[in-house]
Amino acid sequence: MMMGDATAASHDAASVSHLELTGAVLAGGHSSRFGSNKALFAPDGETLISKAADLLHPLVREVLVSASHANAGTYAFLGLDIVEDLHPDCGPLGGLEALLDRCTTPWLLILTCDMPYVNSDALRTMIHHAQQSDDSFKQGTLPQALVWQQNDGSVSPFPMLIERRALPVLRSRMSAGRRSMKDLLGALDTYYIIAPSDRLLSNINRPEDWSKPAVR
Repeated sequence: MMMGDATAASHDAASVSHLELTGAVLAGGHSSRFGSNKALFAPDGETLISKAADLLHPLVREVLVSASHANAGTYAFLGLDIVEDLHPDCGPLGGLEALLDRCTTPWLLILTCDMPYVNSDALRTMIHHAQQSDDSFKQGTLPQALVWQQNDGSVSPFPMLIERRALPVLRSRMSAGRRSMKDLLGALDTYYIIAPSDRLLSNINRPEDWSKPAVR
């Protein structure tokens, strides 16, 4: 396990250029607590899934959408490739498996559509940490995954920057019935970035949780 400080990279984050990255948005599950499809919630006229896709576009080669077979057609309006789960009802791990299988670049940057405070600076900071080859990494090697960690030690699996070469590890765990995202991170060489605030990783589970985030 490796850890880093978001503030240490903030002065360089704005200079991150296009990389060999594929971007992806997890459209989400049943949204039972939300009462309707959370991805299509449009509190200010733009759906949450559109906002997430727009956040990725300047940073990646292409943007994909992960969805179940039942919901795949719902997101056709985005004009993006929809990647259906290879194994239904496996939660986020199933979506991640299908995305890594489809990914054609060394790295995959994944967002969920229900974290409105994740902004471009946060994503650029993740990319910057992945690029580093200083003493933070063992003998200059890069981690297989990068995620954020709260000051209290709790980990948020998303947003996630993950190498495509992590796919065999993920598939092995799925075959063994291990479907926990956090356990997967423990099995990978994962780099944890300390979040500058708890708000960054807040998500919305009900319409009333929404408050308009700052400029992204």
